[in-house]
Amino acid sequence: MDGERFEKGSYVVYGTNGICTVEDVKLMSFASGMEKNMYYILKPLSNPSSTIFVPVKNEELMSKMRDPMTKEEIDRLLMEMRDKEFEWEDDRRFRAESFHDILTRGVHQEMMMMIRCIYMRKQELSEEGRKLAATDTNTLKAAEKLVEEEFAHVLGIKPEEVGKYIRKTLNMPDEDTGL
Repeated sequence: MDGERFEKGSYVVYGTNGICTVEDVKLMSFASGMEKNMYYILKPLSNPSSTIFVPVKNEELMSKMRDPMTKEEIDRLLMEMRDKEFEWEDDRRFRAESFHDILTRGVHQEMMMMIRCIYMRKQELSEEGRKLAATDTNTLKAAEKLVEEEFAHVLGIKPEEVGKYIRKTLNMPDEDTGL
């Protein structure tokens, strides 16, 4: 890989950091005497005071970097997940590991189904006068943030309008049903 896959000034999605601007692509060394390597320098839109350095030669870190979805890809994703279900895992540790894996892979059908599953579980527990576990609540918030940020960026809408867009696309009632 030559460091030119993503251009300076373009937008990328980087793991759980969400949408980032490619500030620069340049040769750098972080210690004197060390070999210079090509790095992507990223600025997360949600945290512009933060800077992320991604070495081009590191395949694992590069695999976390991708182009944002297009509107067509978002609409297709929503339509494809319409009738699919995601089973609630009762084993808390296994569930946390599974949810973490889904989060780190980024916005895709499995993440959208996970959000729906957690939200439905939250509703069930609420009806029983109980609350969702803190880890599940945090996972839900992190997943919703990633989806809202990417969808809003691509669709040119505000993050708080993403849920309405999803419900409209899926012909769902316009009420708070998670995202």
